Amino acid sequence: MAESDNVVRAGLTPKFKDVDVLCEMLTYDDGPPYMVPPLLIDGGAERYIAPVPEFLVDRAMVEAGGAVLLPASPFVSIVVVVEGRGKLEELVRQQPQLGGGANSVDGLVHAVRQGSVFMACAGTALQVRAEERLLIFRATAKHDLAEAEAAGGGGAPSLPTTTAASASASASASA
Repeated sequence: MAESDNVVRAGLTPKFKDVDVLCEMLTYDDGPPYMVPPLLIDGGAERYIAPVPEFLVDRAMVEAGGAVLLPASPFVSIVVVVEGRGKLEELVRQQPQLGGGANSVDGLVHAVRQGSVFMACAGTALQVRAEERLLIFRATAKHDLAEAEAAGGGGAPSLPTTTAASASASASASA
């Protein structure tokens, strides 16, 4: 962990421990833990809307031979494969181009397995297909799914069609 001026240490370190501040900031609340109930979203995944303003988490458990669609988020997402093996296909809605027509980069497919981590660009839906039972999580900035759907394209704003694969390639090229 990087050093920070906003850390209050509780112990197990030779560094300064501010016990008084630690005791003031703790909340003593007895009872069972707060459980975040999942919401079923289109495509068969579950969405956990945590009681924090910054993010939400989608969970997809896909049995062998099955598939689940994680709808597009208007923000960048982090995808983590916790269990299993399968394929992840990026689906970016068609974008109007200057002079008419549309451009789409649907179909980029990635082999995934336990421990795989991906960045999915804003506006990218993810089709997850399991070769063996697959557990996958996606974290993204909190957004209103109904509001994003009303804006068109499953929450995908008008953005350049950049995919996780091309973003990764660009980062590698510039390194």
